[in-house]
Amino acid sequence: MSDRNTDVPRLDLAPKFKGSLSLSKPIDYLRLLYWVFFFPQALRWYIYNRISISERHKNYKKDSGLLPNSIITGLLLQVMVVIFITLLTWSVILKLIDFSVDAVHISVGFFFTIWGCGMALAVTLIEKDKFLSKFKSKTAKYLTIIIIGCLNFNLANFTVSAIKEESTNLGVILILSILAGIWLGVGGISTLAILGVDELAIMFVIGGVLFMSFTLCISLPLDLEKTDFFTGIKSLLIRVVFFVTCVMGSCIGLLRPDNWFFTLPLTQTLFKIEVTPRVKENSSPKILCNEFGSRYSASSDFLISSSPHLPLSQELPSDYVFEMRKSYRNHRDLLFPRVTVLPTPYLTEQLKEWLRQDWETGIHNAYEIYTHTLQFIPVIQALNQVLAEEPEQVVNRIAHLISPPDEKWELVRLISGSIDTKFIKFEPNARAVARGFLRLHEQYLYDAWTAFDEVRSLPYGDEMWRISLIMSIYQKARKLNDIAALSIYRSPKKPWLREHTWKAIGSLYEIIGDIQIIQNSSSRSARAFALSHALGELKNLRDRPDGELKNLRDQPDAVPQPEREIVRKIAWDWSQAILDVASEVGNVSITERVRNPYVVGDPVEGNLFVGREDILKQLKEVWILSQHLQSVVIYGHRRMGKTSILLNVAESLGSQVKVAYVNLLRVGDSPQGVGEVLMAISDEISDAVKIPPPADADLLNLPYRTFERYLKQVEANLSETGLIIALDEFEKIEKLIEKGKIDSDFMEVLRGMVQMSPKIAFALAGLHTLDEMTGDYSHPFFASFINIKVSFMESAATRQILANPHEDFLLDYAPKALSAIYGWTAGQPYLVQLVGFQLVRRYNEQVFDMGNSRDPVFTVEDVRAVINNPEFFQRGSYYFDGVWGQAARGAPGQQEVLRAIAPHPEGLDINTLAEVTGMNETNLQQALNSLTRHDVVLEMDGKWQIIVQLFRVWVDKCI
Repeated sequence: MSDRNTDVPRLDLAPKFKGSLSLSKPIDYLRLLYWVFFFPQALRWYIYNRISISERHKNYKKDSGLLPNSIITGLLLQVMVVIFITLLTWSVILKLIDFSVDAVHISVGFFFTIWGCGMALAVTLIEKDKFLSKFKSKTAKYLTIIIIGCLNFNLANFTVSAIKEESTNLGVILILSILAGIWLGVGGISTLAILGVDELAIMFVIGGVLFMSFTLCISLPLDLEKTDFFTGIKSLLIRVVFFVTCVMGSCIGLLRPDNWFFTLPLTQTLFKIEVTPRVKENSSPKILCNEFGSRYSASSDFLISSSPHLPLSQELPSDYVFEMRKSYRNHRDLLFPRVTVLPTPYLTEQLKEWLRQDWETGIHNAYEIYTHTLQFIPVIQALNQVLAEEPEQVVNRIAHLISPPDEKWELVRLISGSIDTKFIKFEPNARAVARGFLRLHEQYLYDAWTAFDEVRSLPYGDEMWRISLIMSIYQKARKLNDIAALSIYRSPKKPWLREHTWKAIGSLYEIIGDIQIIQNSSSRSARAFALSHALGELKNLRDRPDGELKNLRDQPDAVPQPEREIVRKIAWDWSQAILDVASEVGNVSITERVRNPYVVGDPVEGNLFVGREDILKQLKEVWILSQHLQSVVIYGHRRMGKTSILLNVAESLGSQVKVAYVNLLRVGDSPQGVGEVLMAISDEISDAVKIPPPADADLLNLPYRTFERYLKQVEANLSETGLIIALDEFEKIEKLIEKGKIDSDFMEVLRGMVQMSPKIAFALAGLHTLDEMTGDYSHPFFASFINIKVSFMESAATRQILANPHEDFLLDYAPKALSAIYGWTAGQPYLVQLVGFQLVRRYNEQVFDMGNSRDPVFTVEDVRAVINNPEFFQRGSYYFDGVWGQAARGAPGQQEVLRAIAPHPEGLDINTLAEVTGMNETNLQQALNSLTRHDVVLEMDGKWQIIVQLFRVWVDKCI
């Protein structure tokens, strides 16, 4: 998320130590002492990273016995050696300056050391695998504190042990108590470096230092034999003086001015360069950067040129620049004081400059400074001041801090005001946003949306407020009734900051809908489907990537932190709520006759119309996605659902296209001629577009001209919408022409109407395409139409119609029963509805008329009982007679072919068909072509079969 392309240096303040500390190398013991006193963050870094390396190479699996890891074991042994040598050395130093050391204190110190390291080992022994995988960071932190605590408290304890009765003058007490306090303060500030800076850690460190100071004060080894009043007062005063001076020494140890002064000259060199003389142009920093060509030189050049105290045009002496660069190369790891909270001069301004020029690199540098030093005050000041400069970027920039792969929650915690002090001025918006994200991370959702409520006016502020509010409400719902009662909240306008979070919330919305169906629907299948879908969606939400960086890269659609864990928790709770009632979902008590939802013969509308998505998709392409409306012919065999498509297509087209549906069967024989036909069409157009139709007399006297003028009037009022004139049962026009009721020029006039306007199109529905119609009148304009064939439904659509005909359908189907129905009907809509209708009727008769008890699930035996009943073929005669009658038209011999194939479910080859029917090859092929075009037969594996098995049985038994 860089704001600009700059050369801002990318700091690397982490330790450069790549190996493991060795028990046999003395230099490693010195390094360990340096880490404890001047770079305690390195100790935590070492434990965490070395365990990670060991885990990557699977070395920990080779470990055996009580010692869980060679890295930890070696470190603890080294710590004990270091503590022993350090305390022994300190004892010798005290002895050399005429201070004796109490042997009891020495013994107690060593015991405390052994006990502390033993406790550290015990921590690692508890659930070894978890230690090596999940708790590396926490364990490294605790081990480091134990190590520092053992060393520094023992040093302070040894110092106190030098106070004796014979040497209790005020000067000695002051010196030794200040030394003891310094040891405690050093341990405290090192502990703070390990814990991370916040109010709780500061209070813990200060409280711990005061407690240990008081403990040392109480345990002063003063051997005062006299017990009179004055002796008691003297002992009390000694302890008070000791405690006060010990606390003063602790303050010195906590502030570590030595560390601050040690690095001050170098930081001043890099962050504040006071140079007045100018030199030649060829010695400018830019030229010298090319001359020396070093990466470090480039970094130091930037540090020079970006300083607010030095103009970019300032030119420096080449010797000075060279020496400064050399110093930077040699001491770049000491660039910042490690263990002092005293702010480094000019560091705040330098950080602000980095953040302004390159936010991403500046944030990296701020994180490096905070992680590997205690310079948290300049970091907080720089972040707050830069965020205050561009308030519209606050939410986006703080969200970037917690984006993978490097989630910088520590910086967010600083911005949120975790250290509330008068010395730091916090930017209110940034503080509220950071607190909101932090509370989300900690899953205190009420606090999160309260915090985001303060910044709703900022870009993305309202989005984060909505996310927090929704998740806060959804997390509280853990029972099915509570989940079903949840509201669906409006999402903010795009673009979104947390797109994948909104996708997850969308999934939760779907699950709420599913749970409402589970709670309220009486349909066994609908409830079962909703249960399955809800559990599937919840599983997807639970199984989102868990925060491992490699998983996040592999899953770019992962919900970002901190919402990921909240979504996962909601998914777990909701899954449990659903599973608690899963066994009850399929149990429905049927106490009265089941209302038959299947429609036989009549067109289906509304929710009953399913399974024709392919046809609707084609109609959308020619009526919505194209530049102008296209006229179509929707053709197919009888009872294929053409009328249902025309009646329902308006719902899928939306408001862009209006549909005027005209059933031409209603015009009858049209004794008034073509004017009566146009009168029926005009009435339906009027209902669709709300424009009064022409007068009946005008249509009867001057039909074509009157209707054309009406269409022009309709076109003028359509504005941005279009009009589809749907003429169902178009064969009626052909019959009227054949009877002489309508002149044959009607087709020519219709062609002109089709081409009259891009806003008006026709949809003709019938058995044929226009080029199949008899008579030459169709040929001049059939090419202006797009043919769309309506055939059998797919297996999935057939199952959907049968299993879910209505949301309150109480009965269900065995999977094999659904397969059997599709096998008998081939997905023919009329027959599918007829089988379902007969099954429900049979169930009602068995249960409520005969009083039989049965399971409300249809089986294959139920299907066979229905289709073997003679009443079934009587009710289906409308379809069977229609197909049989159609076979009598067109190519001769079609009915003879059907009679020949009907007794053979597996079909007949062409030679056998010719032999059985006695037809020559040409006529037989024409008959087969016509039957194939009308979806009656098909060729499979060289044999001709009747597609619909129920029709085959009807022909075999009834013809």
